[in-house]
Amino acid sequence: MIPTAAATQSVSSAITPTQSALQTKQSQLNMDDFLKLLTSQLQYQDPMEPMKDTEFVAQMASFSSLDQMSNLNKNFESFIQGQMNHSVQNYLGKVVSVQPEAGGDQFSGVVTAVSNKEGEMKLTIGERDFSSTSVVRVELPEPESTEDAPTSSN
Repeated sequence: MIPTAAATQSVSSAITPTQSALQTKQSQLNMDDFLKLLTSQLQYQDPMEPMKDTEFVAQMASFSSLDQMSNLNKNFESFIQGQMNHSVQNYLGKVVSVQPEAGGDQFSGVVTAVSNKEGEMKLTIGERDFSSTSVVRVELPEPESTEDAPTSSN
C-alpha cells in the first residue's frame, strides 16, 4: 500500500506540529506523543523499504534516555529547592537585613520564624514577613551583656 496524499499530510502534521502547539507544549514530547508518532511512522511506512528494527530500537533508546534525563532534572530541581528551604532555616535567631522588592528602605532585625507561604520561603522579622530572596546581609546577634552576671571564684 503506497501512502496517499492525505496519509502523508497526516504523518507530516504528526511530525511537525504547529507553532502554537510547540508553544503550548514547550517543545517537549511525552511518552504518549512518542508512541503516537511511532505508530504513525509504522502505519505509513513504505512497504518496499520498511523501518529496520535497529532504527526502532535506537529511537526507543533515545526517547528513554531523554525521559530519564528529564526525570533526573525534575528530581535535581526538587533537591535544590529542599536545600534552599533548609538553608533558610539557618537564619533563625540571626540579625538579617532585607531589601524589600518594592523598593523601600532596608529593614533589619532578628529572624523569629521561617515559613513556607505559597511555595516561597518567608522570614518573619518583628511582625513582618519578607521573602528569603530579599536578604542582603546576615549577622550574628550581639552577645548579651555579662556585666551583671555573677562570676565564680575558685
